[in-house]
Amino acid sequence: MIAVPSEDSFIQYAVNNILNMPPHHVGRFSDRCLKNIAQIFDLQLINIHHETVQPEHIDFYKSIMFSKRFFSPKLLNPNPLIKITNRLGRYIEKIPQDAYGHTVIAIYQKP
Repeated sequence: MIAVPSEDSFIQYAVNNILNMPPHHVGRFSDRCLKNIAQIFDLQLINIHHETVQPEHIDFYKSIMFSKRFFSPKLLNPNPLIKITNRLGRYIEKIPQDAYGHTVIAIYQKP
């Protein structure tokens, strides 16, 4: 079993997020990547589970998803308007039921 940052979650759109950069997170893992790990290491993939958006990340999620409507996702962006849209997003953006949190868990078994 491994738990890793998910590339398929909202953090793929995070701009200027210091905790999403090395050395904290060197990379993020997509579901496709986790499926390939099973093939590379001759494992059977039992399940991929995405956490939901946790209560402490709700404002973070809303900010990022609202800002991505106006700014293309990239690691760093010096535009000061990002701060304004991030703040507005906390009040405007809604979280869908199927929104992924930022961690994915893959469970493997040796055949």
